Amino acid sequence: MALVTAKHLFFLFLVALLGVSFWISLLEITSHPNIEKIELGPTTADPNAIPGDMGRPVFLPKNLSPNVLAVVQRGWQEQGLNQYVSDMIPLHRRLPDVRDDWCRAEERARRERNVTLPSSTIVIVFYNEAWSVLLRTVHSVLDRTPNELIEEILLIDDCSTMKHLQQKLEDYVANLPKVRLIRSPSRVGLIRARLIGAMAARSGILTFLDAHCEVIEGWLEELVAHVAQDETMIAIPATDWIHEDTIALYPRNTLRYYGSFDWGLNFQWRVRTERIVPPPLVALSRPPAAPYDTPTMAGGLFTIHRSFFERLGWYDEGMQIYGGENMELSFKAWMCGGRMQIVGCSRVAHIQKRGHPYLRQVPNGYGLVRRNSIRVAEVWMDEYADYFYETFGGRAKRGSFGNLTARHELRQRLDCKPFRWYLETVFPEQFDPSKAVARGEIRFADNATATPLCLDWPSLLSVVTCHGNGGHQLWYLTAKGEVTREDHCLDYAVGQQLSMMRCHGMYGNQQWSWLPDTRQLKKLTNDRCLQWNGNELLLELCDSNVPSQRWLFQHYEPNNL
Repeated sequence: MALVTAKHLFFLFLVALLGVSFWISLLEITSHPNIEKIELGPTTADPNAIPGDMGRPVFLPKNLSPNVLAVVQRGWQEQGLNQYVSDMIPLHRRLPDVRDDWCRAEERARRERNVTLPSSTIVIVFYNEAWSVLLRTVHSVLDRTPNELIEEILLIDDCSTMKHLQQKLEDYVANLPKVRLIRSPSRVGLIRARLIGAMAARSGILTFLDAHCEVIEGWLEELVAHVAQDETMIAIPATDWIHEDTIALYPRNTLRYYGSFDWGLNFQWRVRTERIVPPPLVALSRPPAAPYDTPTMAGGLFTIHRSFFERLGWYDEGMQIYGGENMELSFKAWMCGGRMQIVGCSRVAHIQKRGHPYLRQVPNGYGLVRRNSIRVAEVWMDEYADYFYETFGGRAKRGSFGNLTARHELRQRLDCKPFRWYLETVFPEQFDPSKAVARGEIRFADNATATPLCLDWPSLLSVVTCHGNGGHQLWYLTAKGEVTREDHCLDYAVGQQLSMMRCHGMYGNQQWSWLPDTRQLKKLTNDRCLQWNGNELLLELCDSNVPSQRWLFQHYEPNNL
């Protein structure tokens, strides 16, 4: 009998590959019965694979027919994600266990100790959510959560208008264990809809999820175990990413980050290695997946004792629709005797929708987010509220934000600490505008210019007409000499172009000085000054007699030098 040579093996490999390719070309999509069927792009070499199985991506062919392309585009427009691809993936899909090995060891140890955990009510608010996205969220909870830990799953409908979320959903949910559908008679928004769920809950522990998530094995056990030890603890899962286009699971380096905010009260992620509290050496001595403090939460994924939520005044019912509620809960939790931690052994995958479709259908949606944030600032931020107001032009531009008497009384009744304490104790890494040497607009101060011009970034670092609304024209000069906004610093090295780079805190090419007498913005390591020639920003030899090197900061505090 002849031996199988390398050539034979290569030939067999080609035949197998052609067979797999042929199978892929015949695979039909059955999730859209009312439109033509298309071929699924290759996602795996396994001919028995199911679309999206184990979190794999699903790619659509580039040559979609006009009919299919129209359906895909409508899904993006309505949902902010690729609904067509989502509908191809089963409602019960498998996902890999992406937890750290340390987490599994902790889980085994807890079982060996026969620890009994309390159950939790899981609250999921939805509004016009895609069928496959919503129900995959529900089934992931039912499929990957111990039955005894689920008190109930409350689906709170914020008065959806889509047909598939009416009788069809009621019939479907009626056959699911422990799932209750509660409908709001009118559109109340995400914030108040969550409160409907909190008030209706039967359990003393509440867990909130967005309606476009998939949970990973062990997710709820870790959250409940963490809050069961401390009534004032808010436990937040580590958040992985479901790609909004391919619906693939991307287990990010989630445990590297903690929650923060900028002075526009926008949530941000920051790297844990920059943290001052706890000291880096202490942090390194702990397992990476061990729970750790976070100054702020991203939004709708967390577990909390119902009694503690109530003591904190729930959410502010004066807020409308969506936005700002995460900052309010974060600030008051820390300032009023509680804590928030990210529980690295609890993993929840989340779709970050494009374009905030939840807000697009609401008149002045982004204006409502600002109004909500103003309510947060007025009650919880003390003198630091003005630094938030500067991001949109100052206190005079706050507009109407409703009555806050009850919220002020709540804070007084809880005897909460000042916001400065929060910054100094909970979030000392945050830049403190009260310590800035200068802040506000950086105006081009050549008196020959008729129209006021300001330094502006992003997206292009340039000089444009001043608008007086903060935003891209709000700058800070720090005691380190950084000219900064949004964690980026004005950066220049010899032979390179002036640019904005991530602040590194190491002086050098990001160290500047503003000279109030001559109004020059000087690059210290190069003895050059910022100059505007009418078309571009340059670094030229400093000359106090050159009008195009004159700049004026809006607020200058020399005592902070």
